[in-house]
Amino acid sequence: MSQINESTIKTPGVYVNEIPSFPPSIAQVATAVPVFIGYSQDATRNGKSVVNQAVRISSLVQYVQYFGADFPNLTANVALKPDNSVDTVNISPKYQLYNAVRMFYSNGGVNCYIISVGKYKNDGSVLITDFIDAGKIRAFEVLRKEDEPTLIVIPDAISFGASDFNNLATTSLKACADLQDRFTILDVLNGDKERTYDNSDVITVFRNGIGSANLNYGAAYYPWLRSSLSYSFSYRNIQLQKPAGTNVPTKNIVTNNVFVTQIDRAVTDLNTHINTFVNTPGFGAPFNVAPYTSAITDAYGLIPSTSDKPEMTLRLSYIKDIILGFVALNSTLTDADPSHIYGGRTTKDIHTTYTRAGADATDISPMDQLIRELLLLDESFPGGAIGAAIAANFTPAFPNAAGLAADPTIYGTPAPADAAAAVKYIRARVNNLYSGVVNSVSAFINEVNLRLQNLEIQLNDSSSIYNNITVAIKNQGIVVPPSGALAGIYASVDGTRGVWKAPANVSVNTIVEPLVNVDDNTQEDLNIDTDSGKSINAVRAFTGKGILVWGARTLDGNSNDFRYISVRRFYIMVEESVKKAAMQFVFEPNDGNTWVRVRAMIENYLTNLWRQGALAGPKPEQAFYVKVGLGQTMTFDDILNGKMIIEIGMAPVRPAEFIILRFSQIQQQA
Repeated sequence: MSQINESTIKTPGVYVNEIPSFPPSIAQVATAVPVFIGYSQDATRNGKSVVNQAVRISSLVQYVQYFGADFPNLTANVALKPDNSVDTVNISPKYQLYNAVRMFYSNGGVNCYIISVGKYKNDGSVLITDFIDAGKIRAFEVLRKEDEPTLIVIPDAISFGASDFNNLATTSLKACADLQDRFTILDVLNGDKERTYDNSDVITVFRNGIGSANLNYGAAYYPWLRSSLSYSFSYRNIQLQKPAGTNVPTKNIVTNNVFVTQIDRAVTDLNTHINTFVNTPGFGAPFNVAPYTSAITDAYGLIPSTSDKPEMTLRLSYIKDIILGFVALNSTLTDADPSHIYGGRTTKDIHTTYTRAGADATDISPMDQLIRELLLLDESFPGGAIGAAIAANFTPAFPNAAGLAADPTIYGTPAPADAAAAVKYIRARVNNLYSGVVNSVSAFINEVNLRLQNLEIQLNDSSSIYNNITVAIKNQGIVVPPSGALAGIYASVDGTRGVWKAPANVSVNTIVEPLVNVDDNTQEDLNIDTDSGKSINAVRAFTGKGILVWGARTLDGNSNDFRYISVRRFYIMVEESVKKAAMQFVFEPNDGNTWVRVRAMIENYLTNLWRQGALAGPKPEQAFYVKVGLGQTMTFDDILNGKMIIEIGMAPVRPAEFIILRFSQIQQQA
């Protein structure tokens, strides 16, 4: 709307001045945009690392694209009965970020942020140093720069000990209170255990460790839940136990099965010979490769027939030779002197190391080709220590130095002009070859894993005992803390009813059962803590109703102001929405005209909320008030100091937590 200052008009003519008819409006902020913090399988977007960065996603597909999937080394501990039938299955949770995001989307979530503190560790461990740097939690420092998130969820916190868990929880509550625009959803540490009502009681330990500050900015849920989420298990992830928890190899249970033998050998080959050096620090950087492949011998366990044995042997030997070649080049290649590029070995030594016995002499591997170039390079520059005894040691003989510049298959055209240029060329060739080796090793591992999958399918089809084990694992479901599901429920309730509706008496999707059966007597102490007021919300199973969220209190359960989650989050929403809308009045004249506009803007917004049922009262004036002005909220001194003070009072609706039905008998009237 265009406006002009009429007092400044000096030129004759007709002018149009558009006068605002309505006060400015308030755009309501989003209320259920969680940020999930934890470990992930990957953390890459557009080829760049996003570790400790806030990444916005809107689907599980996007999460998998940027952060990968579940933890591949999760073990299923299967206890067997004397007849080898399955007694119990225990799948211990490790990293929970991926599961929490899955639960979020299965319970109505839409948009969220992800902060990965790092990639999964092979042993499933967690380190507080991945979260905290110089006394500050990195993720919260990142979150201070992000305005949209309104919920904080740290599902991997349950993997820490009590001290580190409490540090994360209290810091999250403080971050919410400092910013005043977000809320924390917490899981109870060791929430898979029943209450013991002593010093080791999980609820008592949680309450003692959470502190007493900023409690109305968070809510906690108990117990953990057994989900129906599927998990991709392989032969390597299954640990059989019989009897009394004693681990036994699968081959002792599934006896005389050729597929078990082949899989065991294949797994050993992968773990001992391949993955050992692939997962070793330094493998990803040229000239810094540890010689772990010296133990590589064969992969006969992968081969269904002996006729394929030589092929697999050559494949592994090829990888071994190339890696050993890099190790030899690592400490000897210099920019000035190519004479030491072999580590002081003789031509015959090199020939013996890199010539594969039984291979076709005309089939020159990339590493053999590189060695050929190194030898010809040394002959071309006679100052080298090896000399010119090349032809006598190789069959077929390689071209001599005279043909070096004329052979484009060796260097290309033109040939290196001097030793420094030649070594620079060799460096480039080594880097290119190294990249090819990394890709070759990855392709080889993929091929091995594909063969393993085929063998596992054949084992599953050939053994009823093993088939029963895999079926029991699939039916078990993954144990998850409730925070991920609750974040989805918050989003769903906010979208369908409004943030003022308590996120309770709502069913939890993708859940089989709570790990602890909470009854009325147990929840009595969870819901109302007479000592400190630290309320814990329960997730309970009800006959005929399913799994329901059965609690709506913040951790500040004894507070009359912010006892309920819906009230605290409603105030966060209104405060943030009005705050952002009021920014347009900064540096406006602090007079009656501005005060009228501000008051009208806020009153219109609150009237709309009252009509939607967010505020209690038969009339708007009984549901809220807005005050601003001299003598009402400000003094002359306030105005002189540039302060515009606005006071807002609201009567938010509160949940009917206790419904009491009173019955009595009356006399018959006729």
